[in-house]
Amino acid sequence: MSDYKEVVGTAVVNVAGDPPNPLEGQLWYNSSTTSFKVVKQSLEDAWATGNNMNTARGYMAGAGTQTAALASGGYPVTAKTEAYNGTNWTELNDLNTARMIPAGCGTQTAALAFGGGPPITDVTETWNGTNWTEVNDLNTGRYASGAAGTNTAALAFGGYSGSVSADTEVWNGTNWTEVNNLNTGRYSLAGCGASNTASLAFGGSANPKAQTELWNGTNWTEVNDLNTGRSTNTGAGTSTAGLTFGGTSNTTKTETWNGTNWAEVNDLNTGNYGSGGAGTNTLALSFGGMTNGSVTEEWNERSVTGTKTLTT
Repeated sequence: MSDYKEVVGTAVVNVAGDPPNPLEGQLWYNSSTTSFKVVKQSLEDAWATGNNMNTARGYMAGAGTQTAALASGGYPVTAKTEAYNGTNWTELNDLNTARMIPAGCGTQTAALAFGGGPPITDVTETWNGTNWTEVNDLNTGRYASGAAGTNTAALAFGGYSGSVSADTEVWNGTNWTEVNNLNTGRYSLAGCGASNTASLAFGGSANPKAQTELWNGTNWTEVNDLNTGRSTNTGAGTSTAGLTFGGTSNTTKTETWNGTNWAEVNDLNTGNYGSGGAGTNTLALSFGGMTNGSVTEEWNERSVTGTKTLTT
């Protein structure tokens, strides 16, 4: 039988205690506690409270990253736009059309906002970092739809257009084109995705749903459900590394998506629904909401190095 030295190429060091500054993967024998120890890395994740928004609201469009986010529109019905720099929110130029429950995607300097109400609208606006400009309308006006992609390659799906919708539209930077529908029509759902050819839709109403669907640029395919069905939830990340948080009924639950399954992780500090979202599944931002309209929370997943005692 091979021993540790033959396999790894070094002997197990005998230390009266622990060695100073051990490296990841280093193994030693602690003669003081008569135990073997090893340095291992693990993931630690949690929500931390940040500085409040200037205007309390929910049901707004979100875009950007955790340290460079954009919030636009919202309820009470407003045209206000704010930017987050990782510390504070700053008011910027307003949307041309005030609205609540618009959908949004893109970055802090190149965003898209579309749909919303009341009344139900098809208006689409693009953001250049300074001003909003009206561009070509959605084919189907709606509010509370899902969104993914960028301001030149976006996807709009689901929503409420006078009835529950499964409609999906693709934005190419100039026009919206109708494509294949969601398998399950719904509104107040969340979405994420880096482009309009690889997106994820999850949650929604009527009745809180757990269904998750994956978009490949042509069709939607049903994949594994959320652990907790919900609507008015928020999404961040990509179609293979997503995050959802909040939703009915003021839930704090957070789930992460690895491309196959959803897993429950640490909760939001404050239960909320209808919040805005931005970022990735390891560095996300939650802002505003219908229960706590000015609160900001930052999601951080980081690698933590620690010492583990081995049982022999």
